[in-house]
Amino acid sequence: MKFDTVKVVTREAFLEHLVGIVESNHTKSKNGSKRGGIRTTAGLYGVHPTEISNVLAGVLRPTKKLLEHEGLEAVTVYVRKEKRDA
Repeated sequence: MKFDTVKVVTREAFLEHLVGIVESNHTKSKNGSKRGGIRTTAGLYGVHPTEISNVLAGVLRPTKKLLEHEGLEAVTVYVRKEKRDA
């Protein structure tokens, strides 16, 4: 029997990765504050900045376009619960 290796990425890990991309795309203003990271990241992914913001805020699940850009797809997994002793 042949088995394929599957890399599983959790939602939390994906969001952590996305935050890192946004942080790396920030520019510093004259007063030292960060700005523009979400807008720049949205341009890289080909989505509206609001989509990036809503995904990071937890309002939206990562969209198909964001996942595809990272070479990922959403898959629902069901795991059997452990039996409890009565």
